[in-house]
Amino acid sequence: MFMERITPDSVILTPVVALADQLEAEMSGLEDAFRQTGETLASAIDTIDGMARGVADIRRSLSPETAGAAVERLRQVAYRLTALPVIQRRRAVEVETLTGRARELRRLLEEVGTILKLLGIYGMNIKIASSGEAAFFNFVVGMDEKLASGRQELHHIEKELDQFGQVVSEVQKADRSLAAECQRAGDALPTELTSNANALQEHVEAVMRMTDEADGVMRTVQGEVARILGAIQIGDSVRQRAEHGITILRRIAAHDAGEMAVPVYASAHMARLVAAQLEAMAADFGQEINAIVPSLERLGPLADTLRMLLEANGGDDGRILVELETGIAKLGHVTDQLCQADAQLAELTGFVGQTLADLTSGLARIQNIAVNVQDISTNTQLLCRRHGTLGRAVAVIAKEVAPCASRLDQLSIAVGQLIGVLAAIDLVQDAGAADTRHVLSDALTVVRGACDSSGAAMARAGGQALRIAASLEATASDLAQQRGFVETLRLAGQSLSLYADHVAPPVDPDGGFSEADEESLRELMPWAARLYTMACERDIHAAFLRPGMAPMAAPVSAVTFDDDDDGLF
Repeated sequence: MFMERITPDSVILTPVVALADQLEAEMSGLEDAFRQTGETLASAIDTIDGMARGVADIRRSLSPETAGAAVERLRQVAYRLTALPVIQRRRAVEVETLTGRARELRRLLEEVGTILKLLGIYGMNIKIASSGEAAFFNFVVGMDEKLASGRQELHHIEKELDQFGQVVSEVQKADRSLAAECQRAGDALPTELTSNANALQEHVEAVMRMTDEADGVMRTVQGEVARILGAIQIGDSVRQRAEHGITILRRIAAHDAGEMAVPVYASAHMARLVAAQLEAMAADFGQEINAIVPSLERLGPLADTLRMLLEANGGDDGRILVELETGIAKLGHVTDQLCQADAQLAELTGFVGQTLADLTSGLARIQNIAVNVQDISTNTQLLCRRHGTLGRAVAVIAKEVAPCASRLDQLSIAVGQLIGVLAAIDLVQDAGAADTRHVLSDALTVVRGACDSSGAAMARAGGQALRIAASLEATASDLAQQRGFVETLRLAGQSLSLYADHVAPPVDPDGGFSEADEESLRELMPWAARLYTMACERDIHAAFLRPGMAPMAAPVSAVTFDDDDDGLF
């Protein structure tokens, strides 16, 4: 059996089976193109997932909790260096106050020591005046033990005050060295550090804004790719429908292989059915391919935009880090002196705290000495009353003990007040007195690590975006070439229609078909209907049912997709 195949230039008589072979050959290229497109798009989705993870890593490495905190520490160091002259002046005032109060405390303690010595002399005089009377002698021995304890306490405090003076001297020396180094460095270095920290902060914020924008582009690309990935099922749909048409064509051309010929009107009827299927396929495929190709072509520039975003924000951090590192190196002498001053000050602060604690406990013991001396005075007078003439001689001495007790009490009060004044002195004058060298080096390490990781992630993502753009561009070009299959389907349908009109002109539904035609169609039409897998095929098929033929029910499926059995349309 022969039919006419329409080409743009001529009409050629071609066997039906040859047309089926041509469609099958064209369909093979179509299947390869759509399979490759599907693999490319699926790979693009996976790549974008990886890029999204990379962008998330960038955000984590440059987050306020990591790079942001490090930048803030750099600013704090710069502020501290800028404020050092003011801090040092305040500290000098406090140190001077401290040394002045320490001198007052030493004078008070010296007077306490003088009184204790005087009381020791009074004890010796009591022994002499009492002529060795056992009661007086034993009393004086007990009094000497208490006085000895008091003198030991004073000696301990005086040693601490001597050491205190040495520590104060070291602090003042370190502060002078620090002031000289700051003056030598000038105000430019802290200002430069602040400027570099600000530039770094601006860079971090710019990268974070870029990641927001890149994330939006990636979501757009990924969503569009996923949509296109669903849309390219048209390739599989057309392949299946074309296979069904080819199968029908081979069946009606079976007599070419020596099999029983299909009657002419039945053959023409089936050819018109296949032509209608091919025309519908051409319309559906043309509509979808004309939507898919432009969508793919739009994705290429989007991926390229993503690449440019990533590349545009990956270069500044190196320059900023070099400038920051250089600025920190210039501050090396200042930070060394600052750390030494901090260490001396920490020692002084700790020593003052310990000294105040010792003075507080020593004050309680001095107050006990005053009470003991008062008891000594009272007890001495009581003993004098019981020993007659001998007691009156001792009483003269006992009267001198009472004023000593009163004076000791006054001195203990004064010492307590001085301790309160010393405790209120703020030697630090600086809340940020951490190890500046470590703060700077640690902050720089954190920032460098964050910038390195984010830079690597951006470079990697940029390369991935470049590959996606190239692959999408190639895919769009490959699919664009498949537009020719639309014309192939349309020409094949036209050829089949012309063939049918030539061998069996259209007739009234009630005439023209022989009993052999009807019998053949009663076998061919249900057979063809069983080939279909899509609702659109069955809809077209229904229009070609002969009178008395019942529509074939759609196969029952456990899963349904909208109006189509297989969800492809």
